[in-house]
Amino acid sequence: MPTILIVYYSKTGNTKKMAEAIAQGAKEIEGIDVIVKRAEEATNDDLLKADAIILGSPTYFRLPAWPLKKLIDESIEVYGKLRGKLGGVFTSTATHYGGEICLRALRDALEEHGITVVGEGVIAIEEPSEEEIETCKHYGRMIAERLKNLKG
Repeated sequence: MPTILIVYYSKTGNTKKMAEAIAQGAKEIEGIDVIVKRAEEATNDDLLKADAIILGSPTYFRLPAWPLKKLIDESIEVYGKLRGKLGGVFTSTATHYGGEICLRALRDALEEHGITVVGEGVIAIEEPSEEEIETCKHYGRMIAERLKNLKG
């Protein structure tokens, strides 16, 4: 069964809420397995096993938080082995501008691995609103549908 791995870091719970909403949306698509892990628990083996990888982080000084950046840095050990997977990105942030830069950093990391990032990603300003939660669910469904079409 095709698998989506959602890896996130969350200090206040805002990014966790986004990760859970993305997972909820993805699970609505039949035939897709969804795994959600905190950045501190995710491994390179998890990245290798997934068919799609979605990364989420709060924005700190316009960049991803260090636990997620650590996972990205350690993924150099599997460089070249993630090519062809799908990806996604999301962030909770204080400002839209800072969030855009954070998403770009996450997108760049995935694209450097040869992962095709679906859509623009999702930004929530601080605690995600109901509208932003719905956007997260839609994003999860969109990635799951794309994965199902590729693997189906």
